[in-house]
Amino acid sequence: MVKDIDSAVKWYKENQSLYTSLSSKVADIIKENLEQSGIQYHSVTSRGKSLESFTNKAKSEKYSDPTNEIKDMAGIRVITYLETDVQKVVEVIEKLFDIDKTNSIDQSQLLGSDKLGYRSVHYVAKFTKSRCKLPEYKKYEDLPFEIQVRSILQHAWAEIEHDRNYKFSGKLPTQLERRFYLVAGMLECADREFVAIGEEIDKYKNTVVEELRKGDLDIDINTASLKEYLSGKFNKLIEQGLLRKEFGEGDVGGKVIVEEAQLFGISKLYQLDKVIPQDFQDNMLGLGLQSNFSGIMRVILMISGLKRYFEVSWRKDWQALSSSSLELLKRYNVDIKYLRKYVNI
Repeated sequence: MVKDIDSAVKWYKENQSLYTSLSSKVADIIKENLEQSGIQYHSVTSRGKSLESFTNKAKSEKYSDPTNEIKDMAGIRVITYLETDVQKVVEVIEKLFDIDKTNSIDQSQLLGSDKLGYRSVHYVAKFTKSRCKLPEYKKYEDLPFEIQVRSILQHAWAEIEHDRNYKFSGKLPTQLERRFYLVAGMLECADREFVAIGEEIDKYKNTVVEELRKGDLDIDINTASLKEYLSGKFNKLIEQGLLRKEFGEGDVGGKVIVEEAQLFGISKLYQLDKVIPQDFQDNMLGLGLQSNFSGIMRVILMISGLKRYFEVSWRKDWQALSSSSLELLKRYNVDIKYLRKYVNI
């Protein structure tokens, strides 16, 4: 048995870099396909199994032939934001690789209806024969790898539960163990509540789109309603690639610009619509001015009331203005001397 272990460890030491490379290749393929499919994810990470970890696993009585029976020498982990996204990722993965169904498992199915704890989808897979015909993948033919897919809350639970060096490991006293698994139930409920809230947000967006289609602008300004309104109002700018359908990195999800508008005194879409000059989009097209939703909103607010914007709404989180934005403001007779008090041009 010692000879078998020594031989297996020697073999893995010689092939470890190959499995590390394999895991990186698989991760890149998954990321590319998730992005092409428009599936949002938190992270895709990869690792080659450490020599120490392989050695410990090879010593286990579970494996009589470690080099052929251990399947996770190349490991890839996909973490999604929501539980429902796990299924979307799973569908992509099953189309990309040759899945070893015998050694693949959905941990949540093992728990049963009366159990709480670790939930994750584990795949053991290989590259398909067609992919291995390509020269760059030939060396990975028939090499197994493990893919784990879980939501970010499932991941949080797994990291705490499985860390053998942390205080929650091992057999806890009954009452503490019960509380520990109640937390697992809370995380599962939170996961599902996030999904439900996400579905309600989608329904709200659809409602806003329908109301806008009818011409009803008596709608509260929030991130969702503002995004739908600006997308329709400035569709030509978007089509020309001048307006990006985002709020920008400095404005987390549009929260800041919504607050600026509300402080300015604009809390309904019809109020915003009234202060946008009729030729605004044409002027932006003529200047070739590029912006995002936050940038275009700030220009509109400054045109509507420069002093009010800086004295009431401005959060001092932006302090520079492009020359093309300045030219646009000049067309609406904005006091440039006053503007220079606050921002660099």
